[in-house]
Amino acid sequence: MADELIETEIQAPMEAKKSLEPASRGIPSKESLWFHYNKLPMSLQGRWETDDILKLVFPPQFKKAQFHIAGKLLTFLSLEEEATGDQVSEWASKNQIPLSTLRNLVVPRMIATGFLSRERKNPTGQTDKDKRHEMVLKISSKFGEALKHIGGEWSSIVETWKVKRKQNEPKM
Repeated sequence: MADELIETEIQAPMEAKKSLEPASRGIPSKESLWFHYNKLPMSLQGRWETDDILKLVFPPQFKKAQFHIAGKLLTFLSLEEEATGDQVSEWASKNQIPLSTLRNLVVPRMIATGFLSRERKNPTGQTDKDKRHEMVLKISSKFGEALKHIGGEWSSIVETWKVKRKQNEPKM
């Protein structure tokens, strides 16, 4: 009887913990791209502009404010080689852009997807972890490089399958 009571006491907190975890709803929107081949923002034959590409990361129908802020930020950074936190704050206040949205939603997402890179300016040659030097934002080409690599690998896989199918076809 005592053993059953102890087992029940141990199992009760575990069962309560399981019920507190939310049900999975799939991939979080912060971690996904809005990509549907038949509904691309532009034709594959046309030249895409910055806004067309940003629509994949910040779909305007779901993240309208973030989409507009990201477009303005890229335009600002395209005119500068890099921007410090103070420069970005000054630019945001001039353009009436909420800093909380910019710093908490737009910039982290653009860094995670490879549109921007965040680097520590280090004129003295000390380690990169030296926090006395300011961080700067720069436009990055990682997004394009990653998609180019993914596309090339997928094409290679498809071609390999075609060759293997031809090799396995019975000869007449």
